[in-house]
Amino acid sequence: MIKLALSDMDNTLIPVGSAHVSLRTLVAIHAVQAAGIEFGPATGRDRVELLPFFLGNDDYYRTGILSNGKKVYARGELVRLHLMERDAIEAVIDVVRQYPGCFVGMYPFDTESDNPAYCLGDLTHAMEFAERLRFRAIPATNVPNRRIIGVTIACPLEQQQIDQLKARVIAEVPQVDVVQSQKHWCDVLPRGVNKASGLRELEEALGISSDEVVFFGDAENDLAIMDAVPNSVAVANATPAAKAAARWHIGACADDGVAQALEQLAQGAQTNTTPAFMVTADH
Repeated sequence: MIKLALSDMDNTLIPVGSAHVSLRTLVAIHAVQAAGIEFGPATGRDRVELLPFFLGNDDYYRTGILSNGKKVYARGELVRLHLMERDAIEAVIDVVRQYPGCFVGMYPFDTESDNPAYCLGDLTHAMEFAERLRFRAIPATNVPNRRIIGVTIACPLEQQQIDQLKARVIAEVPQVDVVQSQKHWCDVLPRGVNKASGLRELEEALGISSDEVVFFGDAENDLAIMDAVPNSVAVANATPAAKAAARWHIGACADDGVAQALEQLAQGAQTNTTPAFMVTADH
């Protein structure tokens, strides 16, 4: 029996660039919650970023894995927190500086509604990224004297160069991992911290097991959590790696694929039947 439904945000629950999730998605989330299933995002985004996407109502994400596992909430309570270390951030910046057009974004733990990010490096494309991904870019010359929860690498390069950059950061900065969440955008995490580690912490807080969880995703930063749950689901627009990792497959993000699956979960919980998208495994 599914007790927790988790979904990635960008290009899974909501197309990148959209102001908020669809009305159908909001109704579907309410339906699974009413059926006794916890719902939450499992995303690289933080709480302040999520509020506009859910039309100002945080009831939709009182439970969730945020900042790619660095923050874990259970029914409104922050149960785990992993901050980024200053020396690790500085070492990442030293590598990124060597790649033209790339910069490092640093997101403070104590943040504001416009989602400020201190940006250090080549800021040629910073405003383009800020507009598309909805953050306020603040030019910086060093790591700010603040607690940092999120670190990202923006890299408008060919994929082969991005892969090289990721590999160099991981090799030269042993305190971190790097995962690509979407085109030209990578998340830097404390080594061993990811959505899967956040899931283990969330399961402990909620008193549930991994076979009672369903997860929806689309990209590289979803692979670890897909491997951790029996009921992993990829949207139709997912990367080839995410599609291969998922047990189940649904419609595209732009077509409300997750909303349709949530509707089926709610109906299945009410009628004690298996949701339609989980009837036949195709992986």
